[in-house]
Amino acid sequence: MADNEELQEEPLEERTLNLLDDFEIDQELSASKSNKKGRRKHSMKWMKTPMAIPEVMVELQDQELRETALRCLSSFLIEKRKEDPENYNRTGYLLYNSCGTMAILLQEVIMFYGMMNDGSLNVRSAKRLANVLTLFQSIAANPETRQKFVNSHVPNYLIPLILFETTLETFDIVRAMALSVIGILCQAREPKIIQWAINSDMVEVCQISIQIGNELSKVIAMHILEAILQDWSGVSYICSPTSDDLLKGLMETWGRLVAYLAEDQDFSPRLLFHIIRCAVLLCKHRRGFNIVMDNLPVQITDGSFQDMLEEFPVIRCLLDELSLIVGKIEKCFPISSLHDSLVSRMEAY
Repeated sequence: MADNEELQEEPLEERTLNLLDDFEIDQELSASKSNKKGRRKHSMKWMKTPMAIPEVMVELQDQELRETALRCLSSFLIEKRKEDPENYNRTGYLLYNSCGTMAILLQEVIMFYGMMNDGSLNVRSAKRLANVLTLFQSIAANPETRQKFVNSHVPNYLIPLILFETTLETFDIVRAMALSVIGILCQAREPKIIQWAINSDMVEVCQISIQIGNELSKVIAMHILEAILQDWSGVSYICSPTSDDLLKGLMETWGRLVAYLAEDQDFSPRLLFHIIRCAVLLCKHRRGFNIVMDNLPVQITDGSFQDMLEEFPVIRCLLDELSLIVGKIEKCFPISSLHDSLVSRMEAY
């Protein structure tokens, strides 16, 4: 569990990837081994040689070698993303720009669609796709390939993975990692990518993910919503009169989640943190302010999370800010003037 400062200051991309570590996804992927005849095995020591990455990328062209190559590249990226960001970004650049690699990775996603439809999903296929998604993470994280990746529309092919429901427990890894690719794209808050996320209905996708996903998926979905709300175009879209049902639906979804969290507090504090943070961001817009004020879950302010607030002062500070915004001191200050003052301060940052 992250400490208070990490919860407040750690960049979205790093938090998303660290969450995957927390759920031992990376360890599971790295631990799996292939015993099929004809498969080449590469040591991590060999992967550090200058031409190793291009050689493994070439192996993606061979269907007999592809599964091992995907696992090898994924393990390499998992190791490098923290200890060697330069090599991590370099690999993402090579993956996107090497001949045929993106087509092969997209083919892997489409093949997985077929297994989703015919019910033949299994643990092995889910882990294989998770390796593909790890490669997509590195492409999304690289500033030189991020916008091109979005322009290629490949990230849109991840939406069915996020929305798919199955009893296969391992699929939760796939959903979370597909969401993390979107989260990494949005974390830089680049206006064009935020607009792409809005146009691709990512707000609605995240709302559904909060409803059907496991804890990790819920947290990453909240990360994405927060990133979208950090941009004024995102706030304007969610709070526009034409999105009235969407805004109310989000508040209802968050309300049910908060009620559940109040009953069972054995969960990541990140969930509560991001729910409160999103509510604060919605209040930058007058329509959002009114909806939040009328629909703020009672559990947030009735002491249900007192122990957590004491353990995580950063959440307490954020809750104090939200309480001020929605008029807990309305007897001292008129709501309208309070809102206008707060909005002007928030816009000044």
